[in-house]
Amino acid sequence: MGKKKQGRKTNKKKGGGGGGARRPNNGGSNVNVASHSGNINPSSLIQGEIPDFGDNTDVNPIAKGNFSTIYTRYKAATRRFLEYMRDSVPKEEIKDDKSCNFLLTAADWMSANSHVMDPNIMKDLKLCIRIRNRVAKSVFGGGDVGHKYFLEVLVYCWTVLRLLPVAEKHADAVDRDEENEEVDANRFLLLDDGEEDDELEEDDNECFPLEVSRPQTVENPVTIEELLASDDRNDAILFLHTLDEFMEVIAGQFATLARSFRSCRRMGHDTAVVSNLLDGAITSNFAIQSVQKLEMELQAQHEHLSTPCRLLATLVFPELTAHVHAVVQEHGTKRCDRTEVIAFIGDCMMCSAFLNPSDEWNKKDSIVGDFCDKYGLDSTGHAEIEQAYAGIRHMTILEIPMKHEMNDLNRMRTVLEEETGKPHNSHSWLPHLKFIGRDRSIHHTVRLLQLFAGAIDNCALDKTLGPARQKGMFGKLCNNPSNFRDMDEFLMSHLLPNWTNMCRFGIMGKVCLPHSSELFPLFLQLKGYVDNPRRAVSWSCAFAVHALLTGILEVNTERQQIATISKGVFSRYFDSVRHQMKSLSNEKSSSMSKSSAFHNIMMVSFLENFGLPAFEESAMWNPLCAGTNLTILDYFGNIEGGMAVIDCQAQLRIILYLYHGLLINGIIEEDDMPLLRYLYKGFKNCKALWHGALPRRGELVKKFWISFGMGLTESRQMSESAMLLAQGGPVHPGGVFAEGIRHGRGRKMKPIEPSEILTSFRRICDRDFSDVVDKYHTPEQRQRSKDTENYHVAVRTNDTLDHLEDELVFHSVNLLTTAHLLEQYICSITRVLQWDSLIEIFHQSTNLDRRQGFAILFAQHLLGALDFANNPLRHRFTNAPMLTKCAPDLIMGVTSFLVEFFRHVSPTQVLWFQASESDEGAPVELVGSGSRSNRR
Repeated sequence: MGKKKQGRKTNKKKGGGGGGARRPNNGGSNVNVASHSGNINPSSLIQGEIPDFGDNTDVNPIAKGNFSTIYTRYKAATRRFLEYMRDSVPKEEIKDDKSCNFLLTAADWMSANSHVMDPNIMKDLKLCIRIRNRVAKSVFGGGDVGHKYFLEVLVYCWTVLRLLPVAEKHADAVDRDEENEEVDANRFLLLDDGEEDDELEEDDNECFPLEVSRPQTVENPVTIEELLASDDRNDAILFLHTLDEFMEVIAGQFATLARSFRSCRRMGHDTAVVSNLLDGAITSNFAIQSVQKLEMELQAQHEHLSTPCRLLATLVFPELTAHVHAVVQEHGTKRCDRTEVIAFIGDCMMCSAFLNPSDEWNKKDSIVGDFCDKYGLDSTGHAEIEQAYAGIRHMTILEIPMKHEMNDLNRMRTVLEEETGKPHNSHSWLPHLKFIGRDRSIHHTVRLLQLFAGAIDNCALDKTLGPARQKGMFGKLCNNPSNFRDMDEFLMSHLLPNWTNMCRFGIMGKVCLPHSSELFPLFLQLKGYVDNPRRAVSWSCAFAVHALLTGILEVNTERQQIATISKGVFSRYFDSVRHQMKSLSNEKSSSMSKSSAFHNIMMVSFLENFGLPAFEESAMWNPLCAGTNLTILDYFGNIEGGMAVIDCQAQLRIILYLYHGLLINGIIEEDDMPLLRYLYKGFKNCKALWHGALPRRGELVKKFWISFGMGLTESRQMSESAMLLAQGGPVHPGGVFAEGIRHGRGRKMKPIEPSEILTSFRRICDRDFSDVVDKYHTPEQRQRSKDTENYHVAVRTNDTLDHLEDELVFHSVNLLTTAHLLEQYICSITRVLQWDSLIEIFHQSTNLDRRQGFAILFAQHLLGALDFANNPLRHRFTNAPMLTKCAPDLIMGVTSFLVEFFRHVSPTQVLWFQASESDEGAPVELVGSGSRSNRR
């Protein structure tokens, strides 16, 4: 999967101290990982009065059952294939269909009888083989004889059955339930071009050989049900592979960010990095959301894999699992299921290495005894389980050691190598996963988070956390890390204490913001972690933090400058809003500060608390956090909040109708006023403003009044009246406002919906991917990859970032500042034309809003002339002299003032970051389903 972005444009214990990591051979003494600073008044961390953001507590970001993942798909495909093979062969031919041996017999019978194959079953078989082969290729796959034999049988079936005739597809022959299931299983079915994947790609030669020898039948093989029940190991491997591919995508985005920043800095376009920060955050958010779904689905499929440690136990200790299971069978009085052994081994890992010895919930002293008592083990069995616990502890700490454990571990490693003749290197459990394994091991991140959770639990709720008093406990504090281990001290002493304080006392601890799961799943994961320190760290939380560390590592030497620039962009956004609000406060005729817009402005302004100086810059302005802060500000603050404000006094629709009317009459050029050009282009598809296509001459007045909330009949009557006025007809006997008052009562304006205007907003905030387009996978790649989670995330991410790229200039406009500028123009032109006294009389006599009076004059006379006059620029309003006191050539005067006013609007007033209207750059690859596709 690919995305271009070069240069581009998911009751507390009292007392001091914290939790600690366990030393291997010193009796479990603690190491303090954090201190209680207590020198900051938490109530002083929040600026401004907390606004009402509405009820966002019932948001259910991910509901079970509303998604389908690869686990369920390939298992369902396996069962369909097995049932087909059973049903297609005479029963007398199969002696025992409980083991996979029957598949060999069935395939041979079908070959001998030229059985006509169902094409859908062949696709199911291919999915079964592809996924299981992927698992077998991993470091773990070769150790499972039962699954290895099952795969050999499936491959043999493929080589035999592929040569048989295939039935034609008949849509009416498909069972309705099955059809619905298929549509649900493939969320991107519409992207399939219908071509059959008959020609196998070169990469598939190993997966789908043309010929293999018939496997030797195994005596007393594992039953099919047992194989499917023990698929937890396969599913765990698939889960980690998917996480690794997601992380590779994230790493690629942040590597591109660093390159783009260096390029933009040379050209003096520092703030153009905002675009790349948004890309990185959006990419990470989609990945985090998908990991949440995958984790929930994995746990729904395998309830015993409820923690990272239990999943790791499934992968790393299959032999030990078998040994413990055998010990229980031999020395116990009660039956023990394999999944219960896995849960026990995972919990042993957690107690012995991931939790602090001092944690109240650590069952290190009782876990073995509880297990032995539960299954009635005798003394011999108890001793063997104790020995297994010690081995688990040693192997886990050897895999993910902390700095203060290294001396003892090096001696232990030497002894083990001498005894076994094999090396025992750290970070060796996930050797083929480049981005969450080896020196980037995600389980190392899990351990750090789990250790720090003890410090959070140990800190009273009214205290803040600070760095550990003992510096360097987890290594040197490295400004330019070259690997993940270089960031241990940084994470434990700076990032986690600051995030804890932010989640308790900062904005995340005070309000529940809208679109939280869409815009900042990173912060939500941190909030859940801080609020529940005794709960096992989830894969989702670890993945989110790991993504953040990946961003730091990829950006590296550019990190400090990017942090400074992004923080400055964030602050200047609010400075610009405050400045413009102050300017508008001098306009006595504006009621904007008294309208509902003020509440919306306060809501957006409250977001400034994400940038409080109380939190370290490194914690809140590292690449992913900076991108997250800017994403919140952009989509919730600037776009959603800004659109609620920019037309609060109808200032936007009045000015855009004037601008459009002048354009279609050839009086101005689109490039005369850049700000209005940005707004005009951005709001072209806004139904609330235009109600369909942009109006032509003869439609301006009618469409304006429809947008202003009038009915179609009333709007048509107002248009006819404006036409008569433009042709020199008399003003209504009741005055210039009479018809507008009569037709305008009871009107209701339609609000501007961001999702109608910005597709990226609809993708991100509404999670609407109904019309998503896959432009970067070939039909073959799509056919092969469409059942994988990273394919779905790739398509959605690429499509969203494509639209963001097209919309970027509009995103760069500070809509709150612009709202005040537009309002200032309306107030100014009212004074310049000396309409203010007329409008005040209108207000006093009708008790209607002054802006409604302005709209009546504007639409019936100004727009009317642009709509119906033969020469609008030279049109004389002889029938309404009270409107032309200062400008006999009214259209010319209004045009001159419009151009003069907006030409003098400095870009720094309205653009909060630099954005180019064109995107020039080389493609950057994103990885998907083991294949690559470049965006061009």
